[in-house]
Amino acid sequence: MKKIIAICGIELSLIFKKRQNYLMMFAAPLLLTFVFGSMLGSNDDKLRLAIVDQDDTILSQHYIRQLKAHDGMYTFENMSESKASEKLKQKKIAGIIVISRSFQAQLEKRENPELIFRHGPELAEAPMAKQYAESTLAKLNIQVSAAKTAAQAAGENWKRAYKTVIAKDHEEAAPPVKQKTLSDKKEGAGVSDTASRAAGFSILFVMLTMMGATGTILEARKNGVWSRLLTASVNRAEIGAGYVLSFFVIGWIQFGILLLASHWLFGINWGNPAAVIVLVSFFLLTVVGIGLVIAANVRTPEQQLAFGNLFVIATCMVSGMYWPIDIEPKLMPSIAEFLPQKWAMSGLTEIMANGANVTDILGICGILLAFAAITFTAGLKALRA
Repeated sequence: MKKIIAICGIELSLIFKKRQNYLMMFAAPLLLTFVFGSMLGSNDDKLRLAIVDQDDTILSQHYIRQLKAHDGMYTFENMSESKASEKLKQKKIAGIIVISRSFQAQLEKRENPELIFRHGPELAEAPMAKQYAESTLAKLNIQVSAAKTAAQAAGENWKRAYKTVIAKDHEEAAPPVKQKTLSDKKEGAGVSDTASRAAGFSILFVMLTMMGATGTILEARKNGVWSRLLTASVNRAEIGAGYVLSFFVIGWIQFGILLLASHWLFGINWGNPAAVIVLVSFFLLTVVGIGLVIAANVRTPEQQLAFGNLFVIATCMVSGMYWPIDIEPKLMPSIAEFLPQKWAMSGLTEIMANGANVTDILGICGILLAFAAITFTAGLKALRA
């Protein structure tokens, strides 16, 4: 055991002796987390919309209350048209809904009032927001028609019937619409894009580091290090175990520092520590196995780094490390099912979003263990040949 730890210590010192490794292992993933997280925004942010009520009547005010009742995706704020236009120009709000002066009069005639929705050209959510405003208006139109019919039958003023019965019932019964992350397990608050990118780039750069680290096996064999170790009463199993242990420890040092740094810098809550430790450990075993497979099929450390980086970058793109996997073409998520990064990302999402513990991610850990067993077996067998 002492020989294994000694070999591990030597490899760790070689990795951390080079200052440029710190840039690739820690600075680059944190910088990209900040950049991509900022670009994609946060899932917790609501779309801010201004409402300009030019009619200021019972129905226009109730329409605004109905819009605000479903505030899970939008934040509505009443303001004057001039103030709203200025805020839109400054990009402090995403759009403006203008309620025309004939709003109530048109509803009384059982007509659909025209809604004016102004927004910037960059607002991708414009069709969805406009549809929400129009569907809410359609419901209001139906309520007004029903109130007029009921009032006519009872011989009373429709406004009184609407105000005392329909509007009151709607306000009490309308459930708020909230954005939630769907899961087979627990309901969670969802994961922000910054947290998702932190997990994705941590996985990416740990894999890149492992590709370079596992290449030291080739360099050691080429330079005669293994031969000297074998003559110093160290057997092949101890040498292999020392190298594998060093790769695993290097991966955990990098991942651990990235977890802590992203928590302090970006306020990311990684969830249950035990679940994170178990999941990351199984994933690191898989990554080391992949590195061994590539090392067994190339001749030089340079080839190991080139082929390893190509494999890592391509598969991380497919697995949703750079961006949400939901926006990829249909074929890509199907391919990602056969990649360990996808399962590691799924496990971290479950832990962060839904508070999953170790027992909740046993299935994912089993899949990663299968990946590790296959890659380790293939890599070690090829290296012995």
